[in-house]
Amino acid sequence: MAEGFNYKLEAELNPTTAAVGTAVTLTARISDITGGEVNSVQASIPEYGWWGTLRNLGENTWRLTESVPYGAPFGKVNIRVYAVSKDGVRGPQTTVQLTLG
Repeated sequence: MAEGFNYKLEAELNPTTAAVGTAVTLTARISDITGGEVNSVQASIPEYGWWGTLRNLGENTWRLTESVPYGAPFGKVNIRVYAVSKDGVRGPQTTVQLTLG
């Protein structure tokens, strides 16, 4: 069986606690890529209907800055981060937590 699309993904948020209107930056670094080439890095909070694409900064680093929208729920929210290969294969997911308050 052929080796699947895999990598090591480190993701971080700044800040990790935010209020409505606060800009939050998600940075992802990918290394040890096997089984394909990264086409894009995606982030999502499916239960709130939010998806975003991180911008490639080069050197295996991607970044996205978004403001917390009005009406965002208070509490902890899990943001899923994953890469998609040039062949359209979704790789393993990492989760980072944002606290809204």
